[in-house]
Amino acid sequence: MTEQQSRRLAELRGELDRIDDQILDLIEQRMAAASAIARAKDDEGDQRLKLRPRRQAQIVERLHARATSARPELIANVWREIMAHSLQAQAATEIVLAPSDTPELLEARARAHFGSAAAIRFAVSAAQALKAALSGEAIAVLQEPISGDDHLRLFDMVLGEDRQPLGFAIGRVAAEDALAEEAPEKKRRVRFADHQSPSDWTPVGWRERRAEQQPDYPDAGALQRVERRLAGSAPLVEVADIIHLRASLSQVANAQGFILQGGDCAESFAEFNAEKVRTTYKLLLQMGALLRSATAGEVVHLARIAGQFAKPRSAGSETIGGVTLPSYRGDAVNGPAFTAASRTPDPRRLLDAHRQAQVTIELLHAYASASYADLAELHAETGLEGPLRPVSMFTSHEALLLNYEQALTRWDAPSESWWATTGHMLWIGDRTRQLDGAHVEFCRGVANPIGLKCGPSLKVDELLRLVERLDPENRAGRLVLIGRFGSAKVAEHLPELMRATRRAGRNLVWTIDPMHGNTRSAGARKTRLVSDILAEIAAFFAIARAEGVHPGGMHLEMTGGDVTECLGGSASLVEEDLERRYLTHCDPRLNRGQAIDVAAAVAGLLAPERRSDAA
Repeated sequence: MTEQQSRRLAELRGELDRIDDQILDLIEQRMAAASAIARAKDDEGDQRLKLRPRRQAQIVERLHARATSARPELIANVWREIMAHSLQAQAATEIVLAPSDTPELLEARARAHFGSAAAIRFAVSAAQALKAALSGEAIAVLQEPISGDDHLRLFDMVLGEDRQPLGFAIGRVAAEDALAEEAPEKKRRVRFADHQSPSDWTPVGWRERRAEQQPDYPDAGALQRVERRLAGSAPLVEVADIIHLRASLSQVANAQGFILQGGDCAESFAEFNAEKVRTTYKLLLQMGALLRSATAGEVVHLARIAGQFAKPRSAGSETIGGVTLPSYRGDAVNGPAFTAASRTPDPRRLLDAHRQAQVTIELLHAYASASYADLAELHAETGLEGPLRPVSMFTSHEALLLNYEQALTRWDAPSESWWATTGHMLWIGDRTRQLDGAHVEFCRGVANPIGLKCGPSLKVDELLRLVERLDPENRAGRLVLIGRFGSAKVAEHLPELMRATRRAGRNLVWTIDPMHGNTRSAGARKTRLVSDILAEIAAFFAIARAEGVHPGGMHLEMTGGDVTECLGGSASLVEEDLERRYLTHCDPRLNRGQAIDVAAAVAGLLAPERRSDAA
């Protein structure tokens, strides 16, 4: 090493020493601030634990978002220790473990979860652990999510390496820190048994099955890092809202209501903006208002949004000019540009998808807060009469990318179930519905409503086995069967499937997807005819009534934008119009006017049922 290199190395080491000194000074300042917070809490007479779990989670989440090069696990580990010692600076807090079948494992995982600062001891019973949590600065960790006292709340879980709970953390925390808050009346929790996950199921079980339509990631380590980061993220949707959707779908299963499901074929990163979300939201509202005028039951608004970032493909690769590259599978997997860099699957795109989904759901919540005004405007525009009603907007997408779905699956102790928190409802596609496949295995264990696409290749016995696999308890609101046959094939295939589920006494919903079976070529473009879409919907209603089945809804690919991708409708779009605004990243979508045309036609089909109910 030269003298110049030695001097440079000494300078760098000196810089590290100065940084370490600054870090230590900041840590000591933080500890002093924590002590001041504790004194302020004591002055206010706050008798709760000094621990604030939600505040800690928000800190780590904010730092994750702010970081440019620091890895998520580094941030989580460092700040876990800092916050654990800050808690001890506020009040000496111990962790009291109830007796466990695996005490050494529980102690190790509790230490890793809560940090090294707190003392850990075992109680002789769960009651003794709860007594410590009630009377002092202590966190009780039990094998069951019970408290036995109104002042104690379940606020966290200690998980094993398989992400299953080893223990449930209970203490005197604030209500907002509770793991599952009391829900509003319209979202109240129903009997836990209505939603229990199968006892033989785990979120990782799908990995033992064949998984169709999955990306071939070149860097397995990068995928694992992304999965860990997603696993530490907050849920995108709340369990109470999913239960609310299941209750609404159970009404449809009982022939009281209609599902309006629609949105983009595939969501785009590049085209995402608040206005696009708003136009989709308002289009669903307007279509729902038309449908509500024709049906006595509830219209369930179910958007294809905040998760529809990937699509199954008929071929895994495509060749252009003698060059073969992986097929474009959606922005959550790879890019549409035909280059090696763009088409190589990148797991970091899952993080981008998660961020966009999070913003989208926040926007939907913001728009929903003004839903009365929106409905008043729509009533004025359409001339509809009747009382204004608040509208709940639920999200849905195909559960295609199982690494993403698993990472965001969460255990909810009050309902004793696992829930997919990527969206309120998931569906299984026609290409991934193998009875022994990974997608069916994953979806059978989460308590969300599940959709199942049913195409011409689906046979009666296979459908009945799938229905039994996905809904063995036959619970209304759990399963939605989505027919996608095409106007030329629906009469051939749908009647026997409907007849079989009716005769089997299945409490499920039948809806129709009139898009995917009606795709045709127009030169180099794919398109769909509005006339074919309307014909399949009309056939669906006729077949359902003939088979004694409630026509429960429709599933559309559509946009609130002024695109020219489907032909026909009140604007009479023709093939030459495809060149004007053909913007889809995958399949052709109905534009706003065409979607309204379809809703108006379906309202006409629903009207006879309303008159029949009234009679």
